This record gives sequence, structure tokens and C-alpha cells, in this order.
Amino acid sequence: MSRNLWHNAPMPYWLDGNNLIGQPAAVSSSRPQLQRAFLSALSEYHKSGGGRFLVYFDGDDPNRVIPPPGIRVRYSAPLSADDAIIQSLQGIHRPGEVIVVSNDRALQSRCRTAGATVLDWRQFASKMESRKTLSTGKTEKHPPVDVEDWMDYFGLDKSKM
Repeated sequence: MSRNLWHNAPMPYWLDGNNLIGQPAAVSSSRPQLQRAFLSALSEYHKSGGGRFLVYFDGDDPNRVIPPPGIRVRYSAPLSADDAIIQSLQGIHRPGEVIVVSNDRALQSRCRTAGATVLDWRQFASKMESRKTLSTGKTEKHPPVDVEDWMDYFGLDKSKM
């Protein structure tokens, strides 16, 4: 019997981790600082009241990373993260209550078909910055997340976004 685990809770965001940090599982497991930086940034969004975050990473977690507060992490082995996300969407009662964040157009299409809402990284970052400003009632002293800087920091190829 499927049940809705998100009832009466802030909107859940499921993130396609390796896709968003631009690193395949083999590279990200050898460079865990990328995953930690990504999870830390998400934790900052969580602190602003921006929702519940579940990050799917491909493979397994050989380093047994403990995620920061407000972030849950699921490693997908033996499935791909994409397949694990779809399988999870199919296993819940209200997939329309989930927002999947990925820049992978094929996964976006599969998630829409499964009933979920989809955002790419730019849309997600914009939404989180808007929420942070609304939650404080004032403009932040620091600039909003600069997606271009984020992409440069993680070495993402802008032409593929």
C-alpha cells in the first residue's frame, strides 16, 4: 500500500545530484568535496524555509557522508539516480506534490509523465532566492545565487544547459 509521506509538510524537492554538480558518480566519489559543497548550499536554502530536500546520487556512498541539516541523501545503486527517482515517484500516492530538480531533459520528461513538477537548476535557484527574500522581509545583504558563478565553481559546461 502506497502512502503519501509528504502530507502536511513543506513542498518536497528531489534533486538529481550528479546531474546538478555536473560530475558522473566515479568522479564525484573521488572528489567528495563537490558533493559536500552542493549539499551545504542546499542546506542554506533549507534554512530559509524553502522546502524539504532529497538528493539522489548515482552509485553508492563509499565515504558515508553525513548530509548537513535539512538534507536527505539517497544513493541509487544498483539503479541509476534517474531510475531511482522515477521508481520513487511511481511508489508514492501523490507524485504531483513533488518537484524534481534536474537539467536532464530526458529525466524531466519522465518525471512529468509520472506526474511530478519539474524545475531546472536556474528555476530552482531563482525560486529559492525569492523565498529567502520573502522569509526575511528584506533584501539580502549578499547578492542572490549567481548561477553562472555556480556553474564555473563546479566546472559545468554552460553549452549543455
